[in-house]
Amino acid sequence: MTTPPSGGLAAQVLALGEDLHRLRGQLGDLAGIGEQVTALVDDVTVLQEQVQHLLDAADDKPVRVWDWSAMNKEQAAAAWHTLLDWVRDILTGTYGLVGHTGGRKNKIPPCWYRHPDVAVELSWLCQEWHRIYRSTKGTPAAAGEWQDRWLPGTINRLRTESTLAACARDDSHVEPKQGQSIDDGSALAAVVEADMAARPAAPVPGQPQPVG
Repeated sequence: MTTPPSGGLAAQVLALGEDLHRLRGQLGDLAGIGEQVTALVDDVTVLQEQVQHLLDAADDKPVRVWDWSAMNKEQAAAAWHTLLDWVRDILTGTYGLVGHTGGRKNKIPPCWYRHPDVAVELSWLCQEWHRIYRSTKGTPAAAGEWQDRWLPGTINRLRTESTLAACARDDSHVEPKQGQSIDDGSALAAVVEADMAARPAAPVPGQPQPVG
């Protein structure tokens, strides 16, 4: 509170005027600080919205399916790490679906990693599990479909139609045999040659193409 000035009326009025001027300056400074605080809050809000937008955009990107045939060393190491942890903690620890003893009746043998076709199958199953349970993309319906459709379907296929089937049947590892993609090289050459001979030549750039 301002102390009443002493002296004559003119002096008092002059002193009060000076006090009023000083108070107005202080109020102006406070108003400026308030405006700065408001501006900072607005900037923070904008930044938060931008960060959330970037996070949402990153989360909306489709999951890139693992292609083991195209991975470099670093990519393969990361994929193996994720897959092995998932098989150990989820497929084995939670569901009891890997191993010769314990857990469920219809399990896959623990030699699954020696079978490239099985590793590929489990890879997409692992990726889909992570997409559902470890991201914002998951829904209860998607989780139910994974549990009811993808998991049992994959396990059944691995036990009956993959190179792991013999291991599941004999209860021990059976080394997978590499199949032949071509049974007769000379026959293949004859078929390809006949196919090429029956086809028209490639068009020459800049020359008109025949009609009809």
